Amino acid sequence: MLINLSTTIALSCPACGCLEKEEINIFELPAGELKQLSCSCGAEKAALKRKENSQIQINYFCLHCNKAHKLTVSAQKFWRSKGLHPLSCRETGLNPGFFGPPPLVNEEIKKEKQDLELMAAELGFDDFKSPDVMLQSLDFIHDIAADGALSCECGSDEINIELFSDKIQLICNNCGSHLNIDAVNQNDLKNLRQLNKVQLHAIQGKPNNF
Repeated sequence: MLINLSTTIALSCPACGCLEKEEINIFELPAGELKQLSCSCGAEKAALKRKENSQIQINYFCLHCNKAHKLTVSAQKFWRSKGLHPLSCRETGLNPGFFGPPPLVNEEIKKEKQDLELMAAELGFDDFKSPDVMLQSLDFIHDIAADGALSCECGSDEINIELFSDKIQLICNNCGSHLNIDAVNQNDLKNLRQLNKVQLHAIQGKPNNF
């Protein structure tokens, strides 16, 4: 009987924002030693350690709050889980990554990619200076709104979106206030992902810049 003790970690890079995966086998993680996980851009994303008490410690850098988080799980949960487990940001409640069986991780990454491609087709992919950054920014704002963290100081949460080639403009339906969010490069995306809420300033008709 062959038992394959492995898991796959998918984690967004805190430097470039790219979501990449890496499969780890138990033999690559000797007890007491650290295994570093890096992005293809060269930035360090996480470190794993198999402890003597049959636990796995995961230290990971979060692109949402720009801080390091630590998660300790049982070896059973890490190697033999039948589902996906989030790597959460404790400050924002968002998930920069997840781990679990390779087929489920691949399926989730594929689903996220399909969602972005569908959004691109609906919006007109070629209209933006940086389509990938624009789509990821919209996806993040959608998550913020779904968590009830998109609103205006006037008290309204009825927010409209206008898209430009280089920015996203949020407009309050109640008071008309505007907020411009740049969406051109990875630095714009990184700045956006560090937020746990987006709030427009209640100034009638006066645009604000993020």
